[in-house]
Amino acid sequence: MVKGGACLVDRGIMAPRIKIEDVLPSGERITVTLEGPEISKTRVLQLLDLLKIMGGEVDDERGTTSLKERIWRVIEEYFGSGEWFSIRELHRVLLEFEPGIKVTTVATYLGRFVAEGRLVKTGRRPSTRYRVRMAVKRL
Repeated sequence: MVKGGACLVDRGIMAPRIKIEDVLPSGERITVTLEGPEISKTRVLQLLDLLKIMGGEVDDERGTTSLKERIWRVIEEYFGSGEWFSIRELHRVLLEFEPGIKVTTVATYLGRFVAEGRLVKTGRRPSTRYRVRMAVKRL
């Protein structure tokens, strides 16, 4: 326990905990525990990817899909519910999946997605915002 502070367990509140166990083909056993007040979906997926790599299942998505489609998947996952986002916000998220990707590259693909009708664009530089175009069902 930290001096001068109360831990969550002392107050009767249990922090969420996720425990992942796996046995590698070599027979080694791996146990990973993730615990904290806010466990992100991204962190859990990263741990599962790590276990895949350690187990010899290297499913490198980069070899099977284009950069354009990988960027689109990130847009759908993080901004697909209709919220507006900027190039810089998308770039920050993409750096987790595509280390070294440049802002200019992100801007190029956003322009293509707007031209294809996948995204809606509003505003002018430097405050341009984008949103996933929602399909409207007509009755």
